[in-house]
Amino acid sequence: GGPRPMVFKWVLILFTVLSIALFLLSKAIAFMNPPRPGRPAPRMLGQIRRALTWTVLVPTLLALALLVVTLLRQ
Repeated sequence: GGPRPMVFKWVLILFTVLSIALFLLSKAIAFMNPPRPGRPAPRMLGQIRRALTWTVLVPTLLALALLVVTLLRQ
């Protein structure tokens, strides 16, 4: 009980919305700058993909850690 589950829920919602926004932004940049031989991909696209990796990876690891702690408590 208490406020902790509510905060956790909103943090997960925030990460989900951020992940979706970064994913859509990366798709838009990739669409507007199609890959061509001899031309590197836009630097911003690489930065957005790295940010997307972290916004998906970190909450997933946190959720797994919380799941393990919850299962070990029982």
